[in-house]
Amino acid sequence: MKRREFTIGMGSLALGASLGGRVGATAPSAPAAEAAWAQAMGPLAGKLGRSDALLVQHNGQTVFEAYGKDHGPTTRHVSWSMAKSITHALVGCAVAQGRVDIDKPLVTAPALPQLTLRRLITLTDGLKWTDGTYSPTDSDATIMLYGKGRMDGAAYIAGKPQEVAPGTRWNYSTGAFQLAAAELSARMFPDAHAPNAKRAAMAAWINQSLFQPLGMRDAVAEFDPAGTFYGGSLVYATARDYAKFGELYRNDGMVGARRLLPDGWVKFARTPTRSPIYGAGFWLEANKHRPDRSLMDGKGPLDAFSAQGHSGQIILVVPSKGVTLVRLALSADDDPTWAALGDWLAPIVNSFPNA
Repeated sequence: MKRREFTIGMGSLALGASLGGRVGATAPSAPAAEAAWAQAMGPLAGKLGRSDALLVQHNGQTVFEAYGKDHGPTTRHVSWSMAKSITHALVGCAVAQGRVDIDKPLVTAPALPQLTLRRLITLTDGLKWTDGTYSPTDSDATIMLYGKGRMDGAAYIAGKPQEVAPGTRWNYSTGAFQLAAAELSARMFPDAHAPNAKRAAMAAWINQSLFQPLGMRDAVAEFDPAGTFYGGSLVYATARDYAKFGELYRNDGMVGARRLLPDGWVKFARTPTRSPIYGAGFWLEANKHRPDRSLMDGKGPLDAFSAQGHSGQIILVVPSKGVTLVRLALSADDDPTWAALGDWLAPIVNSFPNA
């Protein structure tokens, strides 16, 4: 599918023994999640594919946590395109620190004077870009990650022509978020030119500004050979880490009494732009019968929004229910599978009372 691209990396990375099964109390405190997990682990799993983790939090408390074979609380799992949502948060951190203005022209793309960080993270950049296939000749995402653009992904997308005016069209683009990550690095660390210097500066800042404040102790961001964070595709973290990230957005950018994201940043993420089911770095819910189906297709709360990644990765945030849900997996990446996944998730979310 266009919105969940294939990219590089390993599926998961164990930090310690990961034996699978339920974690915590033996009596289920979230029966709908228990039933859903039993289905995912049984002969009726169908199109859900291999489920590696399901973690459900209600009002900040974990009410269900279970893992598939060879996975557990210490297993790092690849984010795929959930990294786009993390990049949205990183841009927000930089804005909160007064280090970037998302409406200024990009310093990393001087040939594209109308392009801004706002246009990149809302996928309204207007650049000529194809992200929806795995073809080594037709997919810009594949070419950027594996082909001639692999040594410097941001330079590859910055060299694409401006096909339509920024802000006039929505188009899914892994490159847009890689360029956004490069722009953050260039704005904040202008004296870091060598790849190793850029990588070290940005990795330290990501940890200090986002991962450490959230308690994402095992999260790791990956970088390309030019020293640019793969902002559209590649973070490794545990299910618990991803849940902490989701909680940041459920709590409107706050960590306890500390505001990590600017006031209004989460609203920005949840505001549709040129697509009714996409805001800034996050997928939105919508009533069914849209041209493109939202995750739960109107079967779940319409205030839900989610980070989504290739092969069925999900961080689902539902403020009206006080719910943050993480699902990690290896599923097919076609429309029927994502429809089945949304239908599987909706009863879990609907089982909770309104917050």
